Amino acid sequence: MLAIEFDTAASPARLALGGSLTIYEVAQAHGELLALLAANARVEAWRLDLAELEELDSAGVQLLLGLRRQLVLAGNTVEVVNLQGAALEVVSLLRLDVLLPGEQPAAA
Repeated sequence: MLAIEFDTAASPARLALGGSLTIYEVAQAHGELLALLAANARVEAWRLDLAELEELDSAGVQLLLGLRRQLVLAGNTVEVVNLQGAALEVVSLLRLDVLLPGEQPAAA
């Protein structure tokens, strides 16, 4: 199950995704994210926080890329942060680190 947390008090506005973002959650997540973007159209800077994302598959990656693209095309700045665990593994496997830049944990 996907958890979406949004904080407009933060600067940039923080959009945190937690739980699971797989093919099973993408349709619901897409609708929720579109509604959130529409309700917050005046926000110009976004921070997408993936620290609590436990599961991510290619459908989830596609949704994240679409979300990022939509925000950038609307003239917003987007910062993807806290890529770790499953999210970092999938992004690295698909070689999308350039498309989803962010803070990555230091090598152990």
